Amino acid sequence: MLKVIHVTDTHIGPVGQLVLGLDPHERLRQVVHAINEDHDDAALCVITGDLTDRGDEDSYRAFADIVSVLKIPYRLLLGNHDNRENFRRAFPDAPVEDGFVQSTADFGDIRLIFLDSLHDNHAGLGQLCNSRLRWFSGAIDEAAATGRRSVAFIHHPPFSVGVKMFEQMILENPEPFLNQITANKPLHLVFGHLHLTTSGSWNGIPYSCNRGVAHRIALSLDGDVTEFVESEPTFDVMLISSGGVLVHHTSPTTNSAVIAREYPTENGKGHQVVLRVNLEES
Repeated sequence: MLKVIHVTDTHIGPVGQLVLGLDPHERLRQVVHAINEDHDDAALCVITGDLTDRGDEDSYRAFADIVSVLKIPYRLLLGNHDNRENFRRAFPDAPVEDGFVQSTADFGDIRLIFLDSLHDNHAGLGQLCNSRLRWFSGAIDEAAATGRRSVAFIHHPPFSVGVKMFEQMILENPEPFLNQITANKPLHLVFGHLHLTTSGSWNGIPYSCNRGVAHRIALSLDGDVTEFVESEPTFDVMLISSGGVLVHHTSPTTNSAVIAREYPTENGKGHQVVLRVNLEES
């Protein structure tokens, strides 16, 4: 079972800069700490874009300082808030194919494919040009030829998730990519961008999206106005095998947040120990 951590939409700015009144640096530090404490046995951490809020080099340096303490390897993707040139200056060793920040990683019979969907000419849309589509086709075909199942990671969703406000902010001209994944059937598709947690199946292909580290968006299926709400940062723990993918949505916790523990008993009922009593109920 391959364990992979999915993090997305960190929206880091220069040191000291808040985003929508929230501190993205502190939120990312909480996530990094939680991964180091509870998931340092994971094979990889994948951060699927919008690494920074404005794509400036100072923000990438601040981002790099925070993720540098991760105990596990990490792979970085780009989103619509990112800047490819500034990213590459801050991360000169990041894998690049055909000038795009994309790559693969093989773990036994599983191949992870990382796509660069940054659109240089549109603030919200994603893009997979012919060059990126050809590269993806080669990567997933090669995996199949060597007996591997693939899991694809991308920032932008390539299809609607039923939320009206995002209908115009998904992958531009998605049909060629959708045709490719329909033909090749990846084991799972992972994306970010939405600031909503959602999962499902498209044309028989399971997918998941984490709401991210930064601000969350209140779910409104038909609304035209986007409402940002304050809530804890989140990430996903993925357990991957050739037979399927399990996705656990979680958030950083501390020992002080634990209110009770339950210990197993022979009769199956369990034994609960309350650690913290709510004074209003006592």
